[in-house]
Parts: sequence; C-alpha cells; structure tokens
Amino acid sequence: MTLDQQNHLLELFTAFGQGTLTEGELRELQTVLRTDIEARRFWFLHQDLELGLKCLAQVVARSGDQTGISEFVDKGSGMADVESATCLPASRVDLSRVSLSLSRNLTLTAVGLLCLSVMVLFGLQIRMHQPDSDRVVGNKIANQRTGNFVVESPTHGTRFALADQKGKVLALHFLLKTECPNCLKLAHDYSQLEASNPDVVHLFLKPDSTDEIKVWAANISQEGLKSLPVVYRDPDARLAKEFGIPDGYQFHGQTVHYPALVLLDRSGKELFRYVGKDNTDRMKPDDFIARLTMVTNPN
Repeated sequence: MTLDQQNHLLELFTAFGQGTLTEGELRELQTVLRTDIEARRFWFLHQDLELGLKCLAQVVARSGDQTGISEFVDKGSGMADVESATCLPASRVDLSRVSLSLSRNLTLTAVGLLCLSVMVLFGLQIRMHQPDSDRVVGNKIANQRTGNFVVESPTHGTRFALADQKGKVLALHFLLKTECPNCLKLAHDYSQLEASNPDVVHLFLKPDSTDEIKVWAANISQEGLKSLPVVYRDPDARLAKEFGIPDGYQFHGQTVHYPALVLLDRSGKELFRYVGKDNTDRMKPDDFIARLTMVTNPN
C-alpha cells in the first residue's frame, strides 16, 4: 500500500467517523475493506487509536473538573465545603498541595495522551511496512520486478518460462505440500476463471515429487472444465522461497510453506499477494476478481 493510498484511507476513515461520507465514498470504503487485508488491518488500528483517544479525553475531562475544585478552594471557601466536595477526611488539609497534585495529574494525563498517540501511530507505520516474511498473513506489494524462472509440469510434460509469458498477467498459486483437499478445490475454481479472463495465466505450484503431483492432480474435479489444470513442480519450494512466502506451517506432520497467491503484472512486477494463515484461508475467486479489477483498472 502506497503512502497516497494510506492517506486516502485515513481521509475515508475520518469522514466515516464524522458521518460525512458520500454514498460513493461509502461503497468505495466497503469494497476496499472487503478485498484488501492490509486496508482492514489499517482500519482496525485506526479504530483502536480513536477509542484510546476518546477514553483519554474522558480522563482529561474528569481531571479538569478536579482542577476546578482546586480553584474553588483557592478562592477561600470553607473547609467543610472542600471536604464534602473532594471526599477528604475531616482534618485540616494543605490546600496548596491539593491544588499542585491535581494540576500534576492533569499534566501527566495530557503527556500520556500525547505519548500514546505517538506510540500507536509509530506502531501503525511499523505494521504497514513490516516485511511479509515476518507475518503469517501478508498482502504487501513488492517494489522490484521478478526475474525469469522456469518450472516443469509432471501432469502435462510441459515447461513454463516467465520470459515467454511477458505481456500477460500471471497468478502464482503456491499450494501446500502433500495431500490437500483445499488445494484441489482451489485449482479447480481458479481454472474456471481462465475462460472469462484469458489474459490472466494461473500457475499452480506444488513442492511434491513428480509421482505425487500426478496422483494428486488426478483428483481435481473436471466439472465445468475442458481439461485438468496444468500443475507445475516447485522442487524443495525454491520458487516459494524466492518470493518470500513464509514457511513454518505444520501440516500433515511436516513443516511447509503457507498457502499463497501472488499476482504479477505484464512486466513481471508484483501487484499484490495473499498469504493464508492456515490450510483453509484462501483468497476466494470473487475476491480475486475484485482485487484484480482494482489494481489493473484503478480508474
């Protein structure tokens, strides 16, 4: 997410809080929060900040009321009035210390408010710029263009070279190692999109052996498809590592990379990515189409 996009989102968040969003802006906000994980994270952090500021503002208001009491004391009111107003014990009190203590509390509260605001905003910037390899779920756009890579398909006996596909949008689907029913469904559902989106090439990648991939791919449902999707082998998940897909996911007794989708533009530059937090967390085809439209046709 670029700085301009962040600033635009902040404007929408602020207008929403003030109740000044137009219908068009409301639809825009709903769409981006539904399709963009990083925008949703930005939204929740913003809401946490707003809630914290409101709570501290209430504390400041209460502290201000107590300061008003100290001013009332300084004007020479009787001790009985002071004691009843502040719930102090029925004994003589050093009024200068009471006034100083209340003023000090108000100052500390104001300083605390400022510090919390700075900390939350600083934390927000860290979260927005945190590298994907440090997070289970990532949706950060890469700045560099992808170099050429070549993978082979055990299911069709063909090979894929990125250099030969320049000019088309490429969706890389990093599937899990070993048996994975959710990966079977994903390969089927995204293969159906190719008929309506011929300019988008879907590349299904598995880090299994050649024989394992053949057996696995034979279980992909052919319903609604002219032929089985081409599944490519990513030996030792080398390509997943090159793209920074986080590993460490415990699945079927093995440690594997998390499921992920990476979209590259016609020049090989990354447009967006979706990294699932577990086997069931995948980007739905409808959400993919919405996000694809957003990044390829921003206007």
